[in-house]
Amino acid sequence: MSDYAELAATTNFSFLRGASHAEELVVQAVHVGLSGIGIADRNTLAGVVRAHLAAKEHGIRLAVGARLIPTDGPEMLCYPTNRASYGHLSRLLSKGKLRAEKGDCLISVDDILAHSEGQIFIALPPEKPAADFFALLERFRDVCPGHIYLGVAFRYRGRDRERISRLADQSARVGVPIVAINDVLYHHPERRPLQDVVTCIREH
Repeated sequence: MSDYAELAATTNFSFLRGASHAEELVVQAVHVGLSGIGIADRNTLAGVVRAHLAAKEHGIRLAVGARLIPTDGPEMLCYPTNRASYGHLSRLLSKGKLRAEKGDCLISVDDILAHSEGQIFIALPPEKPAADFFALLERFRDVCPGHIYLGVAFRYRGRDRERISRLADQSARVGVPIVAINDVLYHHPERRPLQDVVTCIREH
């Protein structure tokens, strides 16, 4: 078994994003020998129920969370550490959905911080992170000490090592550790064509 756990798995509950069911992702994580998997769909906890049942059946550790998409900041993975923080996350998502049209969710960075007690956050950097992104990391570091990380993934665009090295240096300067993710959107290469199709639909 690997020491690696994938903490950025998206299921088909993330509309026009993920191309695999939650249980498929869990079973594949077991198959490739991961030590655990985190299910985090976009502004929802919908995928975690099926993932929980599959993880229990197959004996793999599951992190239950959500991928938060604030209107004024970067995407963030949010993982509650206990029942109370799960309640905070549920209230945050309910609040955002009540503000929005059906199928959408409107939350801000301030909303996230207001519901941050007991959460672990993994901030996902934009393609070209600017100074305001690292200022936001510092803000989370101060409000949630020890509970904020910077997620980095290979993008296979030719300069990954340079980009990750630069992110590691910048995150060290603000005192936020980095964590490796793969930003998983499907469980098997055979599902890639479907993921390409939903991406084309999403991007028109």
